[in-house]
Amino acid sequence: MEIKADKNKPYIFLDKKECELTIKGKSYPEHPVEFYRPVEEKLIKFMSKDKCNGLTVNLSLEIMNSVSAKYIYIILQKISDVKNVIVNWYYESDDEDMKDEGYVFKESLPKVSFNIIRVNNF
Repeated sequence: MEIKADKNKPYIFLDKKECELTIKGKSYPEHPVEFYRPVEEKLIKFMSKDKCNGLTVNLSLEIMNSVSAKYIYIILQKISDVKNVIVNWYYESDDEDMKDEGYVFKESLPKVSFNIIRVNNF
């Protein structure tokens, strides 16, 4: 699964061989349900059938609205019920809001292993 980014939708790539999901960019789609629901469905199907022991999720978001945060949370919660999930939450060194959001996700998803990683540039 690969979804190209545009001005308000993130790049999404599921690497089935490496058992890795990448979500990167800006996430404030006009119709978030229509955007994220197919991603959720494909991930659940993949996680229930794959031979991976778990999934690594790389989140590198410059900006995210509350509805996107909700859907990303739902996706992480559902896939963590199926397999082990590790999240690498990347935030720009000067973006305290995204850093704090990472800690909110970490506290809200106890089944998920979180790495909150500061970077200088995306």
